[in-house]
Amino acid sequence: QNTKHTPQKQKKSVQTMTMSLFGPLPIPHRIAGFSLTGTLFILILLGLARHDLHSRGEILGIDTPSSSVSFFAEEQQRHHDKDVDAEASAIAAGSSRPKDSYYVFLQKFPLKSSFKMLFHTEVVVCPRETFKDSEFLNMLDGKLNTLSPSRFDETSVRGASKSPFVAIDKGQWSKQSEPGCVQLGYGGANCAMGCCGSPHKHQNTNYALSSQQAVIENAMGGYKELYLYGVSGSAGGDGGISGEDAYKTVCHGHMNAIEMGGKLPACVSNWAGRDYNPLTNNCNTFTSTILKCVYGLSDAKPHLGVSDMINVKCPAEKKEDGTEIDQCVLPKMDETFELIDKDAITLD
Repeated sequence: QNTKHTPQKQKKSVQTMTMSLFGPLPIPHRIAGFSLTGTLFILILLGLARHDLHSRGEILGIDTPSSSVSFFAEEQQRHHDKDVDAEASAIAAGSSRPKDSYYVFLQKFPLKSSFKMLFHTEVVVCPRETFKDSEFLNMLDGKLNTLSPSRFDETSVRGASKSPFVAIDKGQWSKQSEPGCVQLGYGGANCAMGCCGSPHKHQNTNYALSSQQAVIENAMGGYKELYLYGVSGSAGGDGGISGEDAYKTVCHGHMNAIEMGGKLPACVSNWAGRDYNPLTNNCNTFTSTILKCVYGLSDAKPHLGVSDMINVKCPAEKKEDGTEIDQCVLPKMDETFELIDKDAITLD
C-alpha cells in the first residue's frame, strides 16, 4: 500500500534521519551559501560516511604491531637499508649527492555511494629518476613553468599568472608504471597511535604513478584524476624533500604508528586512525598539510567542495638562523631517536 507523507511529516523524516546519523547536532538554516535542503543533503552524505566505516575512509590493511619494539627495529633497519642503497647508487653513478628533484602530485578519487560529490585525495611524490619516458619528463618540466613556486623557495620568481596546480592527462600518467613513487594518504582506523592512519608499507613506498589504488577501500580508482603541484629540489641537485622525508615530517617523528614519547609537536594533527573526522580532520586535511606545511605549495584543491573545508595552520618552527617560519620540519634522526628506550614508546 502506497502512503503519502504530508510536507510536515517529510520535514520531520529528514530531521529524524539527520539526528540518527549525527546525534543531537544543531543545523543552521544556511551554511556557506547552501540552502537548508542542500545543507541537509550534504550532512546526510557525510553522516552516511561516518556510519559506514569504509565510506568514512577506512584504510586498507591496517594492522597494529603486536610488538612495538620489534616493529620499530624493523622500520629502522628498512630505512637504513634504503639509505645505504641510495648512497651506493649515487656512488656508482659518480655523484656524491644521492638526492634528486621530486615531483609533487595530488591524486583525486570520488567516493563510492556519494553520487561523486565526496572526494578522497592523496599526495604522490616521485623522484625525477623514476620516470624513464623523456617525453613525459619534458611535459612535466614545461608545466612547472606555469605553477606557483614553493613559498620556502626564496630564489624563485612569483607572478600573478602562476597557477596552484595543473591537471595531467590520464593518457600520459597511465603509462608511467615504474614503482618508484611514495603514496601519502590518510584514513580512519581503530588505532590511536601517531600516524597509524597513514599506511606506509611496501606498496605505498613503491607506488607507480599509473596505479589507481588508494589507501582506502571505497575510493573509485577508475575515476582517478592527477594534478601536478610543483617540484622539490633542482634537477640533479640536492635539497629536495623526498616522499620518505615528507612522511617523517608530517608524522613529526612518528614511525608507522610509533609514538615517540610525546616529545615532538604535531604537524597539524597526530594522524592517528581515531583522529579521523569527516569534516575537520580527514584525508584532504592531511594532503593540505603535506602540500602547505611540508612543501610550501598551495593547498588549493580541484573542485572538492564540502570534502575540503579546513584551512590548515602550519606550526611555527625555528630555522637555523633563529627566525620562525610556519612549516613542519623534518625531525633530526639522532642517536636518541634510534636508540630509544622501549619505555618511551607508548601504545594506547
